[in-house]
Amino acid sequence: MPDSGSKFSDPQHSQRLLQVLRTFWQEQSFHDALLVVDGEELPVQKNILAAASPYIRTKLNYNPPKEDGSTYRIELQGVSMDTMKQILDFIFSGEITLSEDTIQDMVQASDLLLMTDLKLLCCQFLESCITAENCLGIRLFSLHYCLYHVHYAATEFLQTHFRDVALTEEFRELPPERLCEVLAMEKLNVGNEKYVLEAVVRWLAHDPQDRKVHLKEVMSAVWLQGLDASYLREQAMGEPLMREVIRDHCQPGGADGQLQGRALLDAFKPRGYSECIVLAGGEDRKTRKPTAVTRCMCPLYDVSRQNWIELQPMNIARVGHGVVAAEGFLFVVGGADGHHVVMDSGEKYDPDCNTWSPIAPMLQARQNMGVVELDGLIYVLGGESDHMELTTVEVFDPHCNMWKTQTSMTMIRKVGCYASMNKKIYAIGGGSYGKLFDSVECFDPVSTEGEKVWFSGVWRRQGALRVWWRQKPRVGKPRAATDDDVQI
Repeated sequence: MPDSGSKFSDPQHSQRLLQVLRTFWQEQSFHDALLVVDGEELPVQKNILAAASPYIRTKLNYNPPKEDGSTYRIELQGVSMDTMKQILDFIFSGEITLSEDTIQDMVQASDLLLMTDLKLLCCQFLESCITAENCLGIRLFSLHYCLYHVHYAATEFLQTHFRDVALTEEFRELPPERLCEVLAMEKLNVGNEKYVLEAVVRWLAHDPQDRKVHLKEVMSAVWLQGLDASYLREQAMGEPLMREVIRDHCQPGGADGQLQGRALLDAFKPRGYSECIVLAGGEDRKTRKPTAVTRCMCPLYDVSRQNWIELQPMNIARVGHGVVAAEGFLFVVGGADGHHVVMDSGEKYDPDCNTWSPIAPMLQARQNMGVVELDGLIYVLGGESDHMELTTVEVFDPHCNMWKTQTSMTMIRKVGCYASMNKKIYAIGGGSYGKLFDSVECFDPVSTEGEKVWFSGVWRRQGALRVWWRQKPRVGKPRAATDDDVQI
């Protein structure tokens, strides 16, 4: 039988090839087309541009070069020459310098050229730039160009830091319809509705003559039930504009004080309504079978702090499944049904409609796995199928309703602890084949390289979330963690 030979590869081959092609571009060698931008001509290679940009590739397919030997011209509108030169350099190097002055032009150009890899880098830059002073503008800009992860990050920042955002120039310049949309958000982290009222008065004071006509519409977005009567009486004796707003538009009611549980929810949902404890599925204590029951408890406004509210049950009873919140929804994946069959199905809970709907099935059925949310994506790690224990990892994009494989973990882990922090995912402890691990693995989705990190620590099989953890074991009670601490 003839020897088929051995295959060898050079990991630097593609990089060296790109470096040579970049040199050709810089020296204007071997060019076969002219890129026309803003009336200026730039020598380029058609095949390189077509490989990098589906938009350019489509133009070439529908308008092929002529056979008369004339130089092919590719005309682009809506992109500046400086921006196009940066993009060409990115095509050859994979690197680009972004700044607050150039990011808008770069997003527009990457959107036009359909360069999703460049657009993704722009998204990462925009997310890193979000502050109280610009989150409103970034949120609107990202929606216009379908940058959904950036829009989600900007919205989350706005909701978390509303009191800071309400002091900015961007907030005072909001048109009435956008202000109403912001004020109507249930997740505004205000603590007290008086801060929303004060933000409205500041917005009104910015241009009282033109904005008073919109005040009734704006005040309809303020949750008047959350305004304390004593606070309103005190403010009614203050500055004239606040007095006028309270007199004409604030009609507080106090009839809901004795309500509890679901009745209190129906009468008044305070800001941050989504911050509840939710239980979904598991094993029924009496029947010892999987259940689809879903319940929530909201201790911030349930006076007894012990009442569980029944929500719409899941479509499928599950045990050993994964549950995670992402993009404003609750996701349940995997687990085993009442016949001990491990499932690949999943479903999504919409708190606004109190309904469950199916999502795309996972690529592999599994139970007792880890589930983590990071940057709006859902990562499922390890666990076990019907016949084997798993190291595989897959990721779900809620916007596309699609799963894809990711770099596998280096160890088989069941019922471990999993957490995300600083754009990385940590797999901690767990066990396999009767063994218990004290190891920790760290995964960086950006580099797509799993990096195994070992730390000394106590042996654990199934941990609980929110326990303080350090490199060196400590004696004492757990305490709250800062942004630089891993929690398991």
